[in-house]
Amino acid sequence: MKYNEVGFRAFYHQLNALMMTERIRSIIDDFPDVEKANCVLTYGYIDHEAGMTLNILAAGKRRGGSFTFFDGNDEVNLIVRMETVENEDFFWFEDADNRLKSRYSEKIEMLKGYDVSEEIEKTRNMAFLDDSRDKFYIDDVMVYLTKKGLQPEGCWTRISGLGDHWFTGKLLNEPNQDFGYHLDETIGFFLQKTEDGKTICITDMTPSLQLTADDLSDGSMLKNAISIFNSDRTQDHIIDVMEFLRDSLVWVPCNAIISEEDQAVLQKAIEDAGDDLNSLVGQEFVNQQNIRMVPDILKNDDQYYFPVFSSVEEMGEYGEHFSKVQKHFLEVIPMAANEKNVAGVVVNAFTEPFVLDKGLFDMVEKMKSRIE
Repeated sequence: MKYNEVGFRAFYHQLNALMMTERIRSIIDDFPDVEKANCVLTYGYIDHEAGMTLNILAAGKRRGGSFTFFDGNDEVNLIVRMETVENEDFFWFEDADNRLKSRYSEKIEMLKGYDVSEEIEKTRNMAFLDDSRDKFYIDDVMVYLTKKGLQPEGCWTRISGLGDHWFTGKLLNEPNQDFGYHLDETIGFFLQKTEDGKTICITDMTPSLQLTADDLSDGSMLKNAISIFNSDRTQDHIIDVMEFLRDSLVWVPCNAIISEEDQAVLQKAIEDAGDDLNSLVGQEFVNQQNIRMVPDILKNDDQYYFPVFSSVEEMGEYGEHFSKVQKHFLEVIPMAANEKNVAGVVVNAFTEPFVLDKGLFDMVEKMKSRIE
């Protein structure tokens, strides 16, 4: 078989025998029994940056339909990029009892360093993306940028995340037209069926309706945009939510942590009041040390989320247990990103929630402001 005939999934995490070429023979001198070999045993993996790759595990001998593989060399790491051997002959065979994988397990285990996020891994199994993929750089897809007044333009984009009905990726080349986004910036894109039934990746970069800070001040536009998206999860609606978030002030529930020195002063005041605690009402307390405001973290099943709210009222009874700090959402993103186990930010968790996955933080930060 040849790579062009079967595609990358016949090689990804699979063992294959690659027939010997002069180029391969020239680089495997340090492997045992090279002089007997007419093929090599390879294991396929995907380098997120460099594409489909084969790791050479051992030299081998093919006799008719049977193969013998010699010892490997764990001190030498030899790789072959698939694009250099796409037209060579490969033989695939089933390692049903994992005997070969066990024999060369040390070399295969080393390749776990190329593992990607669960989101990117999922996209590799999405066959409907195959029409848009680069043949060798599996995580790179052609995305058509659109904007009112400009011609659609294809741009290679490296997938970086997966949302609910959308993807994120990094632009790999500078667009020829002024779409407002540039090389290495993160964009969101969606799938669209063409008239001939083909699935393409596309994003609309037409500037949205301009706003003022007052339009977003009470959180109602953000809340309404989330409600619309939750009932109709389209490209336009998710972009509305993320662009509103990018420009919004949100409320963060926090625990107020005071210093031991200030706690001691408060405790003494309580003790001095004795049974007359009402005497403390109206008294002014000036803290001597800074008060730390520690954001609350919510747990849903085994995932943790950083909660924010479009208004104080959206917190409901939950908010009665916390101090409330208003922050611009662009200030919230680094706060949430610094929380090690947080999977994302959840907006209005107890009414009509919206989850912004951690993988989308960069995209929201780089969005253009709607504020005039």
